[in-house]
Amino acid sequence: MNDPAACQHRQVAKTLEHTDAAIEVDLDDLPGFDRGRQRCECDHGDEEAYAPCGRKAKWRVSIDCECGENHPRTVEILCSRCLRTLRASQSAESITARPL
Repeated sequence: MNDPAACQHRQVAKTLEHTDAAIEVDLDDLPGFDRGRQRCECDHGDEEAYAPCGRKAKWRVSIDCECGENHPRTVEILCSRCLRTLRASQSAESITARPL
């Protein structure tokens, strides 16, 4: 067991192949990616301009359209106050809220 030939150390190295293809990623397209404190997106503006709430968001909310026109489901990032207001104006079946 004291044979030096039996105790050889091998160096293992992995090399990565370099490719010329550049990958560009827009961070806004990555859902759930931690980008710091997220702010409530609820619109508190008038008909002329969008004015976000700006409070700390706590909920990812999926909202089903109730008008009967088969609009796509919308997803918003809301604070607890705006979620409470939304629940008062929509039916409970049309809203799904998950914590951020």
